[in-house]
Amino acid sequence: MTTQYDEAKRLLPIIAAAARADQHLTYQIAAQRLGRPKNNARTIAQVCDLLDAAAAFADVPLLALTTVLTADLRVNPAAWADIEPEIRNAIINRSRNDRFTNPEIKAIDAALDRLKGYSNRTAWPYLATLMPSGERRLRLAGVGTADYSDAIDDLGTDSPGVTTFEGKRYARDPQVRAAVIRRAGGKCEYCGKLGFKCVNGSRYLECHHILALADDGADRMTNVIAICPGEHREVHFGKRRAAMEAEMIAKVKDAEALRSTKPAE
Repeated sequence: MTTQYDEAKRLLPIIAAAARADQHLTYQIAAQRLGRPKNNARTIAQVCDLLDAAAAFADVPLLALTTVLTADLRVNPAAWADIEPEIRNAIINRSRNDRFTNPEIKAIDAALDRLKGYSNRTAWPYLATLMPSGERRLRLAGVGTADYSDAIDDLGTDSPGVTTFEGKRYARDPQVRAAVIRRAGGKCEYCGKLGFKCVNGSRYLECHHILALADDGADRMTNVIAICPGEHREVHFGKRRAAMEAEMIAKVKDAEALRSTKPAE
């Protein structure tokens, strides 16, 4: 019985050759290259998802995501559709811009061997046991808190740009997010509790725009707070939203005042 792993091992060199030649495949063409009927596109999409799980495991950009496309030559709209659009776009752009060197392809192949026995549906949950999904998404997007410094005092913009992704979405500056996480120092800026510890030793917190960008809120540190995941959901959907926002405004004001007194690193 042929497994997803078997098909992924056969498909990897085909996709790698296309990527190196700056070419694209469709799911239908990829199916034919594997000797399958063209109408096996959905099966091929699942195999590509397993290959991308292997790429994520290897900590390299996602080879299949931007090399194997839909019939109208688009990135699969279902891929990463449940995450912040700016992070999704960053993941796609990083993959598109990568040259996929021999060491990267070998790393994907080795990671695929480590995922033998997993399907695309079970591989991603397994990866989440090794590293929080949010942190892995940022790594795939090429965003890391270590890349930025608190020495920059005036990050972001009062007029955040707008990107189009199935409607109007607001582009968030990753430097603002990174600087706010650094300002928090691992502690929730709302309740004061430490975020849970990630695999790499960092503390997990989420960033929230107190005044939403859609409501003319600025994409600046004075309008962004690092908070626990549960509080992030509550301030969006809970009954205490208005009260929480007022408290958050005051807490961020205090945090920024304290930050401004610290010497630049």
